[in-house]
Amino acid sequence: MAFIRRNALDLLLWALFAASALLMLKSSSDPRPDFIKGTPIEALLKPFPTGNQVTFDITVGIIVSLFVYLLVVRLPEWQKKGRLKAHLLRRYDDLKEQCLMHFLWACSQPAESTLIDSLKNQKEFRDFFNASVAPDQDRWHQVLNGLTDEYVRSIVRELDSFRGEVDFVLTSVDVSDEEAFRLLRNLTEVLQRSRHWSDREDQLKPLSQFMWSIFAGWSIISGYTDRDVIHDMITAI
Repeated sequence: MAFIRRNALDLLLWALFAASALLMLKSSSDPRPDFIKGTPIEALLKPFPTGNQVTFDITVGIIVSLFVYLLVVRLPEWQKKGRLKAHLLRRYDDLKEQCLMHFLWACSQPAESTLIDSLKNQKEFRDFFNASVAPDQDRWHQVLNGLTDEYVRSIVRELDSFRGEVDFVLTSVDVSDEEAFRLLRNLTEVLQRSRHWSDREDQLKPLSQFMWSIFAGWSIISGYTDRDVIHDMITAI
């Protein structure tokens, strides 16, 4: 419910600012601009019969206080959120690079930087790893067969490190997007379980499903979406 309270507070502050600005203009003793004469705005900004100076002073104080709050509280918060979001996006990109490197090694392919960059694209990833390399075997099956315990442990370490980064962001900033917050919490739970993945056949299945959903854009509900859900969750923070 924190995001609801924060959004309600923002709306209240904007409403207070708008009302204060209107009252400040309405109670000002300065002559009205010529271009509003004879318009509905002139009637709206017509001064009160009495108490204009008091109203003007109060509204100016409110507007100044709102500006101070914006500069001292909200602006640093927005900057902090922007820094953490950019950092998490970089860490997510690093995670994808490390995983792709181990996938390529597992299927005896050179882990060239240009190839790794191209495989970050979901369509390129699907085309590359769906390619047939033997009768009844595509390159992704070759990857799973070649994932040694060392490769899996390296991938698990990267996933666990990324989980720590996600947890840190979730405890450091207020994620106002409810869906993004829920999906990020679900992601940390999946990453927590990934610490027990190994090269055993029963553990390779969840590893394969999770990796294919990330890199190929696969959803058990809607199929291939061509949408990087984790990237979208981070940008929605």
